[in-house]
Amino acid sequence: MLNSNYSKQLSKRQRIKETTLVVGMDIGYNFNAMALMNKEGQILGRYPRLYNSRNGFDYFVKVIESAKEKNGLKDVLIGLEPTGHYWRKIAYFSKSRGYEVRFVRTTALKHQRELDESSSAKSDVKDAFTIANITREGKYIDTIIEDGIYRQLRTLSRLRERIQKYNIGSKNALRAVLDDYFPELKNIFRLMNAKGLWAILENCPFPEDALTLGRTKIADIIAKSSRRKAVAAEKASVLYQAAGKSIGLKQIGTADRYKMKMFLEEVKRSEAQIKELGKEMEKLLKQVPYHEYLLSLPGVGPLSAAVFLGELGNPFYFKTYKQIIKYAGYDPIERDSGQYISRRMISKKGRWLLRKYLYFMAMRAIQFSPYFKEYYHRKLDSKRLSKKQALCATVIKLVKVLSAVLRKRRMFTEDVPTLNPILHKTGCGGSRIVTSRRPIAAWA
Repeated sequence: MLNSNYSKQLSKRQRIKETTLVVGMDIGYNFNAMALMNKEGQILGRYPRLYNSRNGFDYFVKVIESAKEKNGLKDVLIGLEPTGHYWRKIAYFSKSRGYEVRFVRTTALKHQRELDESSSAKSDVKDAFTIANITREGKYIDTIIEDGIYRQLRTLSRLRERIQKYNIGSKNALRAVLDDYFPELKNIFRLMNAKGLWAILENCPFPEDALTLGRTKIADIIAKSSRRKAVAAEKASVLYQAAGKSIGLKQIGTADRYKMKMFLEEVKRSEAQIKELGKEMEKLLKQVPYHEYLLSLPGVGPLSAAVFLGELGNPFYFKTYKQIIKYAGYDPIERDSGQYISRRMISKKGRWLLRKYLYFMAMRAIQFSPYFKEYYHRKLDSKRLSKKQALCATVIKLVKVLSAVLRKRRMFTEDVPTLNPILHKTGCGGSRIVTSRRPIAAWA
């Protein structure tokens, strides 16, 4: 592992040539600080304030092109710390100008700052120089800034996740309101997004309203809104009886009704937005030419595939499945010192949303795929892993299979014969044909 990491860093360093202009940038809200270096670490310029404006960006290009011409340099490598969302404008602008942009970890910047100055004191210009040094030494993150369909998918994935969190908060708020006014409804309608519950809260949200409306009208409301029309009368009867014995607040005023209405509208609106975003993500996914290979895996639906591609970007940029595992934060780490040997755990350094959805995809794959189910139980039995550890091992196997079906551009099947027979030499100078019936996942 150490040799692999060293070789990777060495190859990054070798990519920086004598003709490369190394740029370190400390990103800010209003302006950015910039430092210029060559491969040897010689300082070619410092610029404490480059404003995030049209004039600032034009001046940014002028400075870089002038430095290239003055020092006989040809290509540009920009290193920056991805602070919040401020980095996007300058990063995508730099990419449009043909400059190569790479990221530097916040932890690497902090440690390098203390090594350089034996102090944690910082300033924008000092950080720009430190970032330039880290980039020059090949210690940047080898992540390519994605644009086009992958950036669109990632934007919708992040937006859906944010609305999903808001939706959960809205449902919890609605549940708390029901606790005050009509707590029995929670036992009749288990889910806060049940259409029957929405119809009841629109027409008779409080026990006194249900008693006034009567069993027959309540049954009609549930039958029209719910797919379960056969049990509408039974549910209406239970609801009517619960309204007569309700322990909710009795003195209902205008403010109480307004409160119930607002929370219900928030739940309905966020549910509609999530549904609409899902449709948009599915439309974008169809524009990716190889999306069918992902959907061929059991447990991988349009939403999971869209999030996977949005967070990962172009999967063909990754040479091995191990790079994808590390990118998602599923790479194992351990902290050993002296006689102390820690237990192995995943690093969790990477795209958290990608890590989350891979976990869900693995759970569904275990449920729907005999191959992954057998692999999961084999890990549980043979290596005596906990359920969570075995599930993480299944995630790694799933990534391996995903990488294989994309690389070979083949659909996943549980068990198929090999298309090309394998010839094995025999001891008598002849050969024999050996066919394999291992699933495609086993070739991953």
